[in-house]
Amino acid sequence: MDELWRETFLNYAGTPTHKDRVNHAKENIRKALEEDRCYVSYSGGKDSTAMLHLVLEQCPNILVVHWDYGPGFMPREIEEAIIANARAIGARNLSIHTSEKYQEFHRPDFAVFAREYIGRVLPRLRSRGYSCSFVGLRAEESCKRKQRIKRHEFIVMREAWPLANWTWLDVWAYIVKNDLPYLSHYDQMAELMGSYRDVRLCTLFDPQFAHLGSVDNFLYWRFRNA
Repeated sequence: MDELWRETFLNYAGTPTHKDRVNHAKENIRKALEEDRCYVSYSGGKDSTAMLHLVLEQCPNILVVHWDYGPGFMPREIEEAIIANARAIGARNLSIHTSEKYQEFHRPDFAVFAREYIGRVLPRLRSRGYSCSFVGLRAEESCKRKQRIKRHEFIVMREAWPLANWTWLDVWAYIVKNDLPYLSHYDQMAELMGSYRDVRLCTLFDPQFAHLGSVDNFLYWRFRNA
């Protein structure tokens, strides 16, 4: 990240608006931890990075669950960085799940995630007594997510969204202010797009995210036929 962007985010981190949102997130986390047995859903993206740090501050030994989409959707160097970042942030109890189906197909569709993670991993967590998941969902990201937050729509169990009212500025301000590790993918995308506003982490070469204007062919062309 260049110094101009870093200074911009640090300046925003000092505003009352950002401080209020951070305090609100911390209070939501505190309430969820008091009411439920929680775990953290960690993708490795910028939102879950900030959320993971916030939760670990209050519950250092909390279970952190990560889904590995396999080499066809997530190059191994990125996946390795995602895991290294989680540990650097302080995750002590990290549980990584994946599916053998990712080895059988070149680029399996969303059904694998739905069947294996939503259909297998989440029910298993419920059976172990977990009743709530911290998810880095933000209303700003899309109308669909905004409506999901408004309606309190959950998948298998209750979810807590500490960053629901955060903007992209809040996320980056928190990451920079707390010197959190994040994927170099974001700096590369920001340089290509000219801003950190719309940079996102998605599974690569995934038709599901084609509407976001994928830049995979520019940044990750060498993984096109992985």
